[in-house]
Amino acid sequence: MASGNGDLISLHGKLVNWKEILKNGQKPEHESVTTPRSSTIPTSSTSPKKVFPVSVGQPLKIVCPIGSLVFLDLWRLAPKGYRAFEAQNSDGLTINVSSTKLDSKSRSIPSRWYLKSSSHMALSAVAPSTNMFSDWVKITYFKRKEQYSNCVTLVKITCVSVSLIADTYLYKRQYSKDSEKHKQGEPSWQGPVMLVNCSCRNEYPPVEEDCDECQGDVHHMPKMTLKTQCPFGFFDNHEIIISCSHPSRVKLYGIERPSMRGTRFSIIMGPNRPHYRFKYLRNQECRALYVEALSFPDADFPGLVTFTVSLLSNAENNSDPLICKQRVVYRVAPWFMIPNTQRPVEIYIPCNMKSQPLPPWKFYRENERSKQVRWLINPMQPKPRIRWNLISNFMNTILDFSKKAKCKPIFFPRDKHRLATWIGNEVVFGYTQSPFRGFPVFLDFPWKKRLTNFVLKNSLPSFTGYIIHERGDDNELDATGFLVVSPPVTAHGIFYPLGRILIGTGSLPRENVPRVNQRLLRFIQAQKVQHPLELFSEWLLEGNVKDFLTFVPAKDRKGFRLLLASPSACYELFRREQSLGHGNTSLLEGVDPTVLSYSERHKMTIDEILANKSLWKQNDYVETCISWNRRVLKKELGLSERDIIDIPQLFHLGWIQDPSSRQEVLRAGHFFPNMLNMIVLGTYLGIPKPFGPIINGVCCVEKRVQNLLEPLGLRCHFLGEFFGHQEEWRDAYYWFNILREPLPFKWWNCVV
Repeated sequence: MASGNGDLISLHGKLVNWKEILKNGQKPEHESVTTPRSSTIPTSSTSPKKVFPVSVGQPLKIVCPIGSLVFLDLWRLAPKGYRAFEAQNSDGLTINVSSTKLDSKSRSIPSRWYLKSSSHMALSAVAPSTNMFSDWVKITYFKRKEQYSNCVTLVKITCVSVSLIADTYLYKRQYSKDSEKHKQGEPSWQGPVMLVNCSCRNEYPPVEEDCDECQGDVHHMPKMTLKTQCPFGFFDNHEIIISCSHPSRVKLYGIERPSMRGTRFSIIMGPNRPHYRFKYLRNQECRALYVEALSFPDADFPGLVTFTVSLLSNAENNSDPLICKQRVVYRVAPWFMIPNTQRPVEIYIPCNMKSQPLPPWKFYRENERSKQVRWLINPMQPKPRIRWNLISNFMNTILDFSKKAKCKPIFFPRDKHRLATWIGNEVVFGYTQSPFRGFPVFLDFPWKKRLTNFVLKNSLPSFTGYIIHERGDDNELDATGFLVVSPPVTAHGIFYPLGRILIGTGSLPRENVPRVNQRLLRFIQAQKVQHPLELFSEWLLEGNVKDFLTFVPAKDRKGFRLLLASPSACYELFRREQSLGHGNTSLLEGVDPTVLSYSERHKMTIDEILANKSLWKQNDYVETCISWNRRVLKKELGLSERDIIDIPQLFHLGWIQDPSSRQEVLRAGHFFPNMLNMIVLGTYLGIPKPFGPIINGVCCVEKRVQNLLEPLGLRCHFLGEFFGHQEEWRDAYYWFNILREPLPFKWWNCVV
C-alpha cells in the first residue's frame, strides 16, 4: 500500500525518503554493495534510474530487483482529460507516489492523487515473486468529479533477488577484539580482504595465462557467494554477468555447473578474462566463488578491487538491457616489514659460510668497475697479496648465538649469479596478512637483470611468498638494503601501529638512481601501512641508514631504544681514558698488520686520535649530519632524548669519483668496525668487535656499549674477528637475513 506521505516509501520495514536518495546520490540502507555501514568507501548507485511510462492501451511488464527502485511515469502517456488517479499493488511490492498531492475533495477515497506532469510512482520489491509477473500495480485514471472509472492499466512485475555477498564473519570477530584498543571513530577498513597469491611456485608479477583448471585448494581463499531468488523460467530471458575493476590483478574461481558431480573449480575471470557470464543458473541459486589477488598495491594499483554483478535482459529489441548492478569491494592485503625488535624465528645463511672464512674488511669492490677511495688521513698504499687459509670460527659464533636466541638457522645454496652478500643487500623479509591467514613474503630487488635462477625462491617452502622487482641499469645501487623499519610509534597525535620505514636518500648521484629509488618508495607508499620517512644519508659512502642507526628492544618506556652512531660520544670516552693515563693504548691493536694494510686501516693510540685535528674535523662534520637526522627522527617518530642511546663510533672521510659527473665527492666511512650493523636476535645482540683500546684487559669501547645496553635486559656478544666485518664494502650484517614474528596489531584497523 502507498504511504500517506508522498515522499516516503516503506523499504524493508523502514520509511525511506526516495527523493532525498536521488537528490544526494545515496542508496537505501539495504544497498547491494557488500560493505559495512561505517565504511568510508564511496559507492555508486547499484542500478540506473529506471523510468517506465504507463499507458492504458499498452500493457507493461517489468522486473523489479529487491533493494532497487523502479519508477513509473504516470503523466506522459496518460489519457487526455483525466485529472486524478488511484493506485493499488500486490503484497510483494511497496509503492510511493511523489510530486503530487492527495485529492482533498475525494475524502472518501484516501488513495486518490491529482495527476500532474511530474507525477511519478516508485516501486520497491519486498519479496521475490512466486511466478513470472505475478506481482502487479493497478492504476485507475479519473476525470474531474468522477467517482468510478473503467480507464485502468495493469503493470505486471516480476520481483527478483540478486545479491553478491562476501564472507567477512571471521574478520568481524577478530576486529572486535582489536577495536577496544583504539579510539572510537578512528578510520579503519571493515570490508573483505584478499591475499596475494605470491607463492614461491608462482610467477610474480603474474604471467597472463589461459589455464582453466585451478591448481591447489581454493578453500583457503576469501569466499564470495552469488545468491538468486526468482521464479522458474526467469533465466530464459535474463542473464547475470560478473566483471572486475582490475581483472589483470585478480583471479576468480568458480564451478560452472555445481549440480554435476566431480566438477572442479576453475578460473572464470582474471588476466585476459575481464568478465564472466554465468551459465546453468537455477531460480534459487547459491553459487560459491573464491578470489585471490595477483599483485600487491603499487603506484598503478591502489589495492581496491571491485567485483560487479549485473542483471541483464536478453530479450529482443531491448534498448537498455541493464536491470540492476551489485558490487563487492575488496582490499588487497599489503606487504609490510617487521622491525628487528620482534622475536626472531629463522636466520637465513648462505651455505658457503659453513666452512669458508669471510673475506677481510675493506671499502671497495675488486672488479672492473671498482671505485677506489682516497682517505684523507691514510693515503692509499699498494695492497699486499695474501691468502686467507684460516678457518674462521665466525660461523660457529653465529650458530651458537642463534641457538641461545632460539632462532632456527636456515642454509640455502649459493647463488653464482649474485654477489656473496645479496641475501642482506637485495632481499627484505616481510609479511602479509588477512583475517583468515598470513604468511611471510620476501621482497627481492636483484642487481642483476633478467635472472633465470632464483636460489632463495627455489629453497623456500611453498607456503612462503616471494616477489621480485627488477631494477634499472644501475648495478651499484643498494635498494632494499637501505630500508629500516621502526617499532610502533606515535608522533603528532598519529599512531603508527606497524612503525615507519626509514629510507636513506641514496649515496652517489648516479644515473637512474632517482627513478629506482622512487619506484621502491612508491611501492612502500601504496601499502598505506608503514608511512616512509626519508633520512639524509648521502654523506655516507653507501648512503645506508643502517650505517648510523638501529633499533633494539627494551623492557621499559616505549619498548625499544634507538641507537645512533656518535663520534662525540667516542671522543668523550677517549678523553676520559686519556685523563686516567691510558693515552698510549691503541685502537685496532689485536689486528694483524697485513690485514690492516689490506683494509686501508692502521693502528692509532688514543693520544694520536685526540691530537689529529683533521680526523676531529671530519668527525665533527659527521656529527652534524647525524644530528640533523636525530632532529628528524625525534620529530617524526615522537622520540625524546631518553629514547636514544649514543654508541661510540668514529668515521673518516675520503674522496671517491662520482661516475655520472666524473667529479670527486667526499664521503664518510667507518674508522673501525661499525657496531651499529649488529645482529639483533631478541635480547641477544651480535655486535661487530670494535677492536678498541685494551685497558686492564678489557676493550674500553666494548665496556661502554655493555654499560649502555645491558641495563635494558640485552646481552651483548662481540663477534671477535676482524674478518667478515666488511666484504665488498658490505658489513657482516649483510651475510644474513632474519625472519621475525609479525606485530600483533592488525593492519586493517589503521587503513581506510
